[in-house]
Amino acid sequence: MTNLKSTSQFLSIVLFSLIFAVVAGCSGTNGGTGDSANASGTGSVALLLTDAPSDIFEEVNITVVKAELLSDGGRVTLFQGERTFNLLDLTDARIFAIREGIPAGTYSKIRLTLTDIELVDYNDNDDPSDDKTYHPKLPGNGKLDLNPRGTFDVVPGGTLVIQIDMDANKSIHIVKRGRNDEYNFRPVVFIDIVTDAFQERFVKLHGNMFNIDSTNQSFDLCNTDIPVQVDDDHIKTGTRGCVHVETDSSTSIFDASGAPAGFGDLGDGEPATVFGRLQRVHHSDDDDDDDDHEMHDLVLKAALIELGPETGFQKLSGIATSSVDTTDQFTMDVDPGQGLLTPLNLTVQIQKGTLLINRKGQPVSATDIATGKLVSVRGVLDVDKKMLFASLIVVDTDSSTQLIGTVGANPDGVCGFNLVTTGGDRSISTDSNTRVFKITDGTSMPIDVTELSLNQPVDVYGEALSNGCFAAHTIIAF
Repeated sequence: MTNLKSTSQFLSIVLFSLIFAVVAGCSGTNGGTGDSANASGTGSVALLLTDAPSDIFEEVNITVVKAELLSDGGRVTLFQGERTFNLLDLTDARIFAIREGIPAGTYSKIRLTLTDIELVDYNDNDDPSDDKTYHPKLPGNGKLDLNPRGTFDVVPGGTLVIQIDMDANKSIHIVKRGRNDEYNFRPVVFIDIVTDAFQERFVKLHGNMFNIDSTNQSFDLCNTDIPVQVDDDHIKTGTRGCVHVETDSSTSIFDASGAPAGFGDLGDGEPATVFGRLQRVHHSDDDDDDDDHEMHDLVLKAALIELGPETGFQKLSGIATSSVDTTDQFTMDVDPGQGLLTPLNLTVQIQKGTLLINRKGQPVSATDIATGKLVSVRGVLDVDKKMLFASLIVVDTDSSTQLIGTVGANPDGVCGFNLVTTGGDRSISTDSNTRVFKITDGTSMPIDVTELSLNQPVDVYGEALSNGCFAAHTIIAF
């Protein structure tokens, strides 16, 4: 089994939500609406899918037949059909759907109904017939309930943004059966309700540019890859939604050849791929009636624009085999299974405007690229020169380790709580950013660290501190 599964394979497992997007299905039948006692009217829901990398598999293909929003008053069907998605396709977030007409009210969870999970492990010889596939048992009889931290509201005239982020490494559990490995799928999913801006990761959208405004340095991106579902059985075609895009002096632009460009190179009706931060802009409606409602439009603050067809820029994952030299170049070994003959060593050219970020979308520098680092690079490939002209580089800077054990004293009077492991006891510290999940069959539930019970099995992810504590950023309880 290969170990080089780069950040490019950012667990689209939020793709999970691709599903979800597709999701943005109709306001739903099958049982009613949100809590109508709290609100009336309808709002909009935007579903964003993000991912975390997997160093175990190159593909995690999930077949989804239904997605719903659940409340005490019933449920809203967002998607019904059959779609299969590779959760490791993304290196960013995607707006997989923006759905209008969602009944206003209070909702508590999201339910996905699955029929299959396929795990694919590529072989180094690039022969697909040698790839290994596994089909772990579906949790919860195929029904996956995803719980955010508390309830969430759809308000009349408002836009709710739901970010779904599933972690592949933590969701795929290896079980030893004699000399063989078997795999269980447990849904480790991070769900955030975004109120004003999607800060964690870049959102990626592809479409055609219209209404280019040179004065305000903005345009509308239309014909986007945002599915719009009008009822339980039909996805609307021909009118993929428009999103307003704003740029500033920090926005990087590259032409179809992969070279740095400027705002003046944008062409009306031409295709482009935009990476940016999604924000909600508040304003009052302009209706003539006496009822003024606060409205919420979605605006994409562009960090990177790639001009030309989406296929013109490739995303290649691999491992860095050098640091960045004085010519702003480094080399990387490309992982197999990406359409290129491997083993292949490429030279990556960092250009003026090339974005360098970690997998959470935070800025990094060229010095963070070093031999052995997992990298995911977007750019234009010159096959003859074995040169990749980069527009975006994602560097895996995660240095966290995993501890497996059971809960001892909680609290332990030292760092936080005591973890009993086969290698000895460890004292675990947590803070407000630590995420704790309890996983049961088909359910992922966020809990407080104080809810951990004595002798409860847990996996703890984090880093050792100089004071002897182990700082946890994620705790999975069973």
